Amino acid sequence: MSIQVTITKGNYRGKPVSGSFKLVKPWKNGASGGYVTIWNPNPELGHPPAQRVHCEQGDFTLQGADGEDLGEHVVVTADGASIETSTDYETVFIASETEEEAMERIEETFLMQDKIVDAAARGVVRGLVIVGPPGIGKSFGVTKQLEAASMFQTLAGKDPLFEILSGGVSPIGLYKKLYFNRAKGLTLVLDDSDGVLFEEESLSLLKAALNSGDSRRICWNKESRALEGEDIPNAFDFEASIIFLSNIDFERTAAGTSRIAKHLGAILSRCHYLDLEIGSTRDKLLRIKQVIRQGMLEPYDFTKAQENEIVDFIMHNSEYLREISLRMVKKIADLVKSDPHEWQALVEATCLTRDAKFKRLMAKREAAKLKGVELAERL
Repeated sequence: MSIQVTITKGNYRGKPVSGSFKLVKPWKNGASGGYVTIWNPNPELGHPPAQRVHCEQGDFTLQGADGEDLGEHVVVTADGASIETSTDYETVFIASETEEEAMERIEETFLMQDKIVDAAARGVVRGLVIVGPPGIGKSFGVTKQLEAASMFQTLAGKDPLFEILSGGVSPIGLYKKLYFNRAKGLTLVLDDSDGVLFEEESLSLLKAALNSGDSRRICWNKESRALEGEDIPNAFDFEASIIFLSNIDFERTAAGTSRIAKHLGAILSRCHYLDLEIGSTRDKLLRIKQVIRQGMLEPYDFTKAQENEIVDFIMHNSEYLREISLRMVKKIADLVKSDPHEWQALVEATCLTRDAKFKRLMAKREAAKLKGVELAERL
């Protein structure tokens, strides 16, 4: 299929580029920024006709063979020497979805998380990967379910049946954690530990542990004084459950050409995989509204009006916040509690990006000028 690209602002080898060209390859985010590959029928002397034009995604539009702009739901891919298009059904569905329908969809997804984590705690599901953007409640939901499953153990004064390992971990450290949590009925959670995906030894251990097969043999094929000192063998059978929480979209990354793509594909084939399907800003904001409705702010003892003020502030200022997450909600709630009357000024000073703060100040200045002009005209 022939696809045209119309560039409004781009550059090739330091020179500005604009106009309509035949698309050779769709937009890609490279090491030095995004670019589209075009066919320039009249290149400068010494330059090839196939050119990578650097531009942002908002600086170009794509047109089909009929000359009409392609909608956001159309995905353009390069398959060898040809250009193919397909439909992004997620974009199509979300575009026709009401806010309440979206919140029901998100709630259903998190109910699925609760059910499958409970299955992991019972040893039915032994390898599970849960992915989603940071700050939407992955860790909280998983911890809550594991605590419920371990309630009687805790009431009896015994150690809980799960351990949560957060942050970076070395290969030998991961091996030891797997060993100490190897028994049937236990669950090991790796949270915010995406670094193991880029370390060959850790990745091999993770793939072995996440394998859903009957036998999961974990091996450390090097001499180690650390293991000898704690009387840990160089191989053992892992019979527990393991849950890996990640911010990386395994499915899309595995379909790409990055260094870890094939490894993520191998993990996907070995275990259960749940994508919480919250990628857009709208979904993150709706998730925030949902969790607040479910009582997230109850410990603060706010009035309903105060809760509504917090929600309204986040919704109206989402583009200015450093991040859109439940952690940000808690930061704002802390400031409301500390100063119920001037909290918005505190939030602007501590929770907005630097550029955003000055952008808002400029908007306030312009609004004040306009108000002054209107007042002068009335007088």
